[in-house]
Amino acid sequence: MSEIMFHKCVLDDAKELCALIRDELGYTDVTLEEVHSSLEKMLSSDDYFTVAAGADGNIYGYVSAVREVSLEAGVYYRVIGLAVKSEQQGCGLGTALLTLAESNAKAEGARLITLSSNFKRTEAHTFYEKLGYAKTSYTFKKYL
Repeated sequence: MSEIMFHKCVLDDAKELCALIRDELGYTDVTLEEVHSSLEKMLSSDDYFTVAAGADGNIYGYVSAVREVSLEAGVYYRVIGLAVKSEQQGCGLGTALLTLAESNAKAEGARLITLSSNFKRTEAHTFYEKLGYAKTSYTFKKYL
């Protein structure tokens, strides 16, 4: 395999991103059309940071974060997506992707970065904690 390269996502990445989201994150009901539409909206805004990592024309992982503002934290970033192909996990790719997101957040003036992780992703929790993330809250969802 060639050296892993990182690039800001483009619309042509939607198909491989969709496969990562379905296969690695388990969101089997997500469609290519939804990923393409969302990526198009994200690319039209400076508030999103979405980077893919790959080699030889294949994407092995991605991270996506969004700049937000709150009264108590000011400007901060929230990781809204992180996935690495299972055969690439444990090789430092997830760490590299999160580090890129953190560096971007810091360069944009944020002093905080957050993320959510499903209860069942206990291996991911261990990974995040090793990188200095602390469990501080629950995330609640309500589909509309």
